[in-house]
Amino acid sequence: MPSKRRVDMVESFVVDASIVAKWFNRGEEFEKESDQFRRAWVGDKIQLEAPAHLSFEVANSIWKNRNVNVRKARGLAKALVDIAPRLHDLTENMAEQAMLLARGKHVTFYDASYLALAKLLSVPLISADEDQLRAASGYVKALHLSRSPSVD
Repeated sequence: MPSKRRVDMVESFVVDASIVAKWFNRGEEFEKESDQFRRAWVGDKIQLEAPAHLSFEVANSIWKNRNVNVRKARGLAKALVDIAPRLHDLTENMAEQAMLLARGKHVTFYDASYLALAKLLSVPLISADEDQLRAASGYVKALHLSRSPSVD
C-alpha cells in the first residue's frame, strides 16, 4: 500500500535509491540535481514514487557511509521516513513484471521493481545508475538524473 502522502495534478516520476541516497550522503556526484528533486517533492511541486524497499536501500547506504557517525545516522534514518517518496508495496502484477525483467535483463529483482513500477504507473524513471538505465532501455522511459527535466 502506498504511503499516505499524495499530490494530485503534478508531474510524477519513479525514483530509485541512487537518487534518494544522495539526499542523505553528502559529497556525491549529481547531489545538486538530486536536491532539486527533493525540494520539489517536499514542496508538493512533483510526485515521487518508489517501491517500498527503497527506504531499506537508502537506510543501508547511510549505514555504510563512514563519514556519518551513529548519532547522525539515526537522525538521517528517521528523516528518511518523513521525506521518502510515495512507497508502493509489491503487488502480484508488479512482482510478475519485475521477475520477467530481472530474468530477461539480468538485473536484480530490486532494480527491476523500479522499472516495473514506472511501467505500471506510466511515468518516467529517474536514476543516476547507468546499469539501471541500460536495463530500462526499450521497456520504460528512463532519464539520467543529470539529464532529467527541471523540477524547481
